[in-house]
Amino acid sequence: MILKRITGLLGAICLGLALTWTDAGAADLTMAAAINKAGRQRMLSQRIVKAYCQKGLGVMPSSSEKQLAEAVALFEAQLGELRRVTPTPAVKESVAQLESAWKPFKQSAMGSASREGCEALSREGEDLLAAAHRLTLELQSQSRSVVGRLVNISGRQRMLSQRLAKLYMLMAWGFDTPVVQDQMDSARNEFSGALATLRSAPESTGQVQDELESVALQWEWFLNALAQDSSYASYRLVVADSSESILQSMENVTRLYEQLGSR
Repeated sequence: MILKRITGLLGAICLGLALTWTDAGAADLTMAAAINKAGRQRMLSQRIVKAYCQKGLGVMPSSSEKQLAEAVALFEAQLGELRRVTPTPAVKESVAQLESAWKPFKQSAMGSASREGCEALSREGEDLLAAAHRLTLELQSQSRSVVGRLVNISGRQRMLSQRLAKLYMLMAWGFDTPVVQDQMDSARNEFSGALATLRSAPESTGQVQDELESVALQWEWFLNALAQDSSYASYRLVVADSSESILQSMENVTRLYEQLGSR
């Protein structure tokens, strides 16, 4: 019964996320919107690896395959938009580096799910994440606003939700190494610290604070799920579900900050 409920929730969440992310395309992006999209590319670099792992592990394989395909399509669509946002040579170079890192990553992501493929994809995902982060920081520096920084921080929380779930799935697939453990500890600390920063920011409106309160409650549940033994299939489902809930909430928060920056 619990597994059926989680399956239903994940299906609904995946559909909701797809609709949320794909309706935001615009020919002329504000700087806050550009930071949001570049930051979302960071998240997608981790989400794609997570979905690939879930597919290979048999964690709702059909839903994970759909999630993977949608994430790849969204990354490509946003990359096309970001190519048109080149206010400086540094931003233009960062976009080019992101595109260069994307090509081999996409090829690996679309292959058959295997343990060997997962190892290669995860390695390439780190390069893609770094490239997307550089672009996000370049755009933030152009905004010269506190709100631009908050869009970046909030958007990074989306990435960390997917990164933590990805690392859990890697451990479930036998990659339980000291490096992965260190990455897990680092991501947990980063999320907790950034959540505190956002909750204390004077620019965080009442609506933002309400969303962040929800995230704080979800975060406690997510931490508990991540502490469970990844060898059990049921815990993998709980981690997948929890990461999606936080992702949706942080997507809402980031959009609210973007709206503040676009006024």
